[in-house]
Amino acid sequence: MRILNEVKNERSELNMNTKYRNKLTITKQMIEDENINTDEYLVVSTYMNAEFKYLNKKLSVANAMLNRFFNPQYQKQSDKRIAFYCFNEKEFNNTHSHMYLKVPDHLSFDVVLKKFQQIFPKLDDRTNENRKFKFNVHSRTIDDQFLYLDYCLKRYDIYNAETFVVI
Repeated sequence: MRILNEVKNERSELNMNTKYRNKLTITKQMIEDENINTDEYLVVSTYMNAEFKYLNKKLSVANAMLNRFFNPQYQKQSDKRIAFYCFNEKEFNNTHSHMYLKVPDHLSFDVVLKKFQQIFPKLDDRTNENRKFKFNVHSRTIDDQFLYLDYCLKRYDIYNAETFVVI
């Protein structure tokens, strides 16, 4: 019985180390990449109890619309694409994503953000127009990049690929 408990402890320690190594790797790569704007973040909220698949599909459609607006040839020119780095979270009545944008050099972050704030609420397919909460995009400047990335990764799960998605 003692050996079984030791093996279980070793496995859990190994899993924890792997999880923290992956978190550290993601944090390091995000901050070192000059094209990812880690000085500002976005929070995209659905205000509904949706699955991550639903949120990822909406974000994928919004990404395609955004890329098509700024560069109709975006599928052929991967270096001129806008990319989303999404850290998905589920809270009661709000499946949402903490996001970073990777914006090509020829575009301004603020211009892309304004267009995204116009596009994303239009993807809300709920029928009640008078509802209190609608799809929302919120943006803010970050004081401490490492601290906020750590906050984004709080629900990161190496066994669930939908908790961190690059679109």
